[in-house]
Amino acid sequence: MMSKFNNETYLRRITSTIVAGEALLLFFAALFLVVESFIAEVKNYDALLGEIFFAILGGIGLLMAARGIRRGKRYGNSPAVLANLIALAVSYYIWEGGWPGIALMLGFFAVLAIIGILMITAQSAKIVED
Repeated sequence: MMSKFNNETYLRRITSTIVAGEALLLFFAALFLVVESFIAEVKNYDALLGEIFFAILGGIGLLMAARGIRRGKRYGNSPAVLANLIALAVSYYIWEGGWPGIALMLGFFAVLAIIGILMITAQSAKIVED
């Protein structure tokens, strides 16, 4: 099993799937905010529209990063690491908000994505050196 993680193509596939899954979660969060705005009383439409906009924009960015990671392009690595570092901070605040299950799940996938990207980068550097 560990030898599979030494295969860069397999590692790229797994990592890009995790990042694409995070993008889908952002799209679902935007959809939730849209639906919730019809159900609940909205006090600040500007903030709501901003959150929806940034969730959609972040999802598109993560999809592009996932595509770059899968294709072996470097342009996907940095945005995915940055987004997952932000996700770690968000998971901390979710934990503090009393939702430990969601916080642990978000943190787990963020750490997996960061480790995957670091392993891909290390393998790419090793291949160039040899």
